[in-house]
Amino acid sequence: MDISKRYSIELNKINNHLMDLEKGHIYELTKTPGTPSCATLAQHLKEDIASLVDLIQNDKPGVAEKVAEASKRI
Repeated sequence: MDISKRYSIELNKINNHLMDLEKGHIYELTKTPGTPSCATLAQHLKEDIASLVDLIQNDKPGVAEKVAEASKRI
């Protein structure tokens, strides 16, 4: 299976963090409560990338595969 499809949910989550940075949706610029700071986004990116690498290296299923498998059991 194509890695980009297998781990599409995880990759989308990382992409969303990057889009927030790109669009300036950060607390330091918006001062909007609930908007993550640069430090928070950086921490999320580190964690999400490390998690994705672990999934790939250990051939573990991604969220999309887990949902598909759970749907089969219903």
